[in-house]
Amino acid sequence: MLDKKTSVGVGVGVGVTALTGWWAWKYYTSTRLPDKWEEVGEVYQLSIFPLKSGRGVSVKEAQATTHGLAHHTLQDRVLMAVTAEGTLLPGRPSGRLRRVMTKIEGHVATLEAEGHTPITVDLEEITKERRIIRTKIMGQPVQGVDCGDEVAEWLTKMINEGQMKVRLLYKGNVAEEREALNAEKFKFKQFRKTDKVYFANNTAYMMTTTASLENLNKCLDTPITMTQIRPNIEIVGTAPHDEDDWAFVKIGQTIFRKLKPCQRCMRMTMNPSTGDLHPKSEPLRTLRTYRKITEPPVMVKAWPDKVIFGANFGIDVTGTIRVGDKVLVARASQYPKFMGY
Repeated sequence: MLDKKTSVGVGVGVGVTALTGWWAWKYYTSTRLPDKWEEVGEVYQLSIFPLKSGRGVSVKEAQATTHGLAHHTLQDRVLMAVTAEGTLLPGRPSGRLRRVMTKIEGHVATLEAEGHTPITVDLEEITKERRIIRTKIMGQPVQGVDCGDEVAEWLTKMINEGQMKVRLLYKGNVAEEREALNAEKFKFKQFRKTDKVYFANNTAYMMTTTASLENLNKCLDTPITMTQIRPNIEIVGTAPHDEDDWAFVKIGQTIFRKLKPCQRCMRMTMNPSTGDLHPKSEPLRTLRTYRKITEPPVMVKAWPDKVIFGANFGIDVTGTIRVGDKVLVARASQYPKFMGY
């Protein structure tokens, strides 16, 4: 195991150094976008998570919208399970949602889980009924349309055999104006009022690289897959953690703006098939050995125990992106307009 960690040290050094440089990135107040781009790789996988905390759906092509990836009527995080009291599900029940595969075709959503008969929800009908439930995501008020008793009973039984009553919410037409959520203790200046989300925790997009995962797996006794990391966009062809230094990303004609690094929590240790937590808190435990914030002091104070893996983005130019598309970036460390102390 020691040899594994030693071999990874060189690989992660570049990423951590770039991360330090990124903290110094001063938000460029002009609406002008970069005019110089560097090709770094290509899109390897696109994933849409229609149900918050549920399984991802891999697609070859997607529309990059203000609120996240979409493929026809399949949209990212437009469904969310809550308790009967209207609060977010706690750890283990939430983890059990990893077993749920969600399809949305037209106005019908279908939820499937091994050992349970699939169930459908007419999203158009429940939107008309407008039984609104108000809740909070990371302290931010949000509302959704209740999807009815039948699917609520299905989820309740699937998650915990009826021990905790669960309701399912849909974005309907009541969640469009929810703004992306900035960090609690450190406000990143790259956020804008135009950055929107449905039921995602804070931002519409999370990106990471194949090399970052490979780098992590060199440290682990049991390698994990990208299913456990849960990015919307996986990029191949880069150095490990190269995403730390990306200020803007261009895929086709679509342009993403980096909002913040992606801090990881215990949910990263959940088994993607069962939702069970890893008994030794892996891979979070290993990430703490080389992906904790070390500077500047203000960030160390704000996020003393956080580890970083991947990056969160908003979008400035919407468009269609595809697996195999070239990925270009404007770096925070090399693009003068986006640097400053």
